[in-house]
Amino acid sequence: MLLKKANQLLQKNMLKEAEFHYKTLLKSNPENGEALFGLGKIALRLERFDAAVYLLQKACERMPHMLEPLHALADAFNGVNSPKDALTVLEYAKSLANNNPEPHYYLAQHYLTHGNLNKAHTTFAHALSMGIYPVTAYILFELVQLGRFDKEHNYISNLHHLLMQTDNLRLKMVCYYALAKSYDKLEDIEQAFTYFVLANKLQRKLSNFNTQELEPFYSEIIKHNTNAFMQKRDKSFTTNITPVFIIGMPRSGSTLVEQMLASHSQFSSLGESTSISNDAVAFIEQKTGVTYPQCLAHLTPDLIKKAREMYITTLKTASPISPFIINKLPSNYLSLGLIYVLFPNAKFINLSRDFNATAFSIFTNYFAENEPYFCSLPEFKLYHKLYEKLMSHWHSFKEMPIYDVNYEALINNPKGQLTALLNFLGCQYEDGCLAFHKRTSAVTTLSKHAIRKPVNNSALTKWERYRAPLLKLLDEN
Repeated sequence: MLLKKANQLLQKNMLKEAEFHYKTLLKSNPENGEALFGLGKIALRLERFDAAVYLLQKACERMPHMLEPLHALADAFNGVNSPKDALTVLEYAKSLANNNPEPHYYLAQHYLTHGNLNKAHTTFAHALSMGIYPVTAYILFELVQLGRFDKEHNYISNLHHLLMQTDNLRLKMVCYYALAKSYDKLEDIEQAFTYFVLANKLQRKLSNFNTQELEPFYSEIIKHNTNAFMQKRDKSFTTNITPVFIIGMPRSGSTLVEQMLASHSQFSSLGESTSISNDAVAFIEQKTGVTYPQCLAHLTPDLIKKAREMYITTLKTASPISPFIINKLPSNYLSLGLIYVLFPNAKFINLSRDFNATAFSIFTNYFAENEPYFCSLPEFKLYHKLYEKLMSHWHSFKEMPIYDVNYEALINNPKGQLTALLNFLGCQYEDGCLAFHKRTSAVTTLSKHAIRKPVNNSALTKWERYRAPLLKLLDEN
């Protein structure tokens, strides 16, 4: 009963409550693999990867033939920058269940994440040959994303067949996205748009709030980030590491800029680290008893110091530790004032892209999170306005080091734009920045396929093929 309750709490993302129940179980039975697995999953969600590795290794020892703990352990190894260990675990999982497509799928994802597209394609294709399983929808989706098909040989019949076999809304949604992308590649614009609409409508049913509900939150951020608050920063603070934050709307080129900079000799990247919100903000909320952003009014020099130390701990997980360490989580724009107070030496790179192109990319890509602005163009339009309003507020603080990069300008003149950006950051341009596509470091964002190619303009005007129906959808209420 206690285990069932703990798992239910974890499913509801009630992490502290779940943790208490799992630990209670372990007091009476230190060998309980399920409890260790639960604690490992909590550590993963909180990005406490060292703890996750320890807990999940113990869980796997006690449940040696279960796939899910092994897959979680691989995620934890990736979190501590040990992709070789992750690969070893995934290959072992596959050997345990060689006729099950699920471990093949996870192994293929590992290849894809690290830029080995040929191995990824082969492994996905092998998994597809094993028959229809719940994971089949995701296998087909990735095969479509890899784009190695044509009018004679494609996955459309597989997807239609799978749609007839399942009543699961999420699996249907993934199939709709895959069908839409298939028809898009095959130049059947009408069919593609129809399936993009179906996919978005289905995903919208899975989201449980409206973007308009965020308006008071954004207003409160503006209200509490005043000139007086900015003066709380310690202007004498220095450190050997410059934190660099890439912010903006999703699908605006953040992965591209991150990979270009990470190819520079003085840069490393944390990827999309949630450490600011999950650690620093959560710590301040806990200590003040007040939620963000109202808790900013209660910041003391001691709290600032301790919250800063928490993020410095995160910075030290970068590999290698370099003079500049990137965090490319776009939504960090919500915390720019706090970040600036914690790190007066931080640099902010704000990405922008043509609004219609951004909206099209949001509309045509599957985000695992069911936020309304990722699956409804009118909702995204409102979300974009909230972002612009908040960025206008941040720009009003002239001393805040924000550098605006336009995606279209970067694509059309990569060397010139990068040179100017690096000059803002205090560095010199290096030719390696434009060889970013040769890197084999992990890329887990939606750009993981495209980022393995050199700079190209293929995405600049793609939305214009859908201009009429796209603009019509954007104008709906």
